[in-house]
Amino acid sequence: MLRLGTPHDAVSRWRRRAILRLGFVGAVGLAATEMTALVAPFIRVNRIEGLGNPVAVGTKAQVLGLFSATNDRPILFREGRFFLLHPPGGIIAAYRKCTHLGCAVPWSDSEDRFHCPCHGSEYDKRTAVVLKNPAPKPLQLFHITENTEGELIVDTNPLRVIDRTKDDWDPSVIEIAVT
Repeated sequence: MLRLGTPHDAVSRWRRRAILRLGFVGAVGLAATEMTALVAPFIRVNRIEGLGNPVAVGTKAQVLGLFSATNDRPILFREGRFFLLHPPGGIIAAYRKCTHLGCAVPWSDSEDRFHCPCHGSEYDKRTAVVLKNPAPKPLQLFHITENTEGELIVDTNPLRVIDRTKDDWDPSVIEIAVT
């Protein structure tokens, strides 16, 4: 004799479906939450502090005093992402971005030069010209002006850099001359 399902079977089948449905919805919800958590940091716009803004670096006498006290060691300004350098006859501001692939180029005290950690490019400490490849050209320079109070102002707008193409020093890029 064939017996159709009992009420107990219908109830247990309904509970199983409800449990499976609830588990599926929970898994989809968890996956959506994880995806949102992974993508959300990339949607938020990061404001770059300092870069693009004018940065006051002190007077010409103060900067030259720092250079003379440290054997012309480059002066790092993190907020503007540049170094002040003391080439023959002036003061320049070199953008820290490597001209090879854009890595931040640190100063190496032990080597007495800039050494890019990404691919090994090396730059001169006074002029930022390439000493060792693969960098195709010297570090880019920011414009420097002197205001009415005698303070040096570096324009850190990366769209207005002085882009040098030759690997030799050209004194014409000096905007703040010292005698």
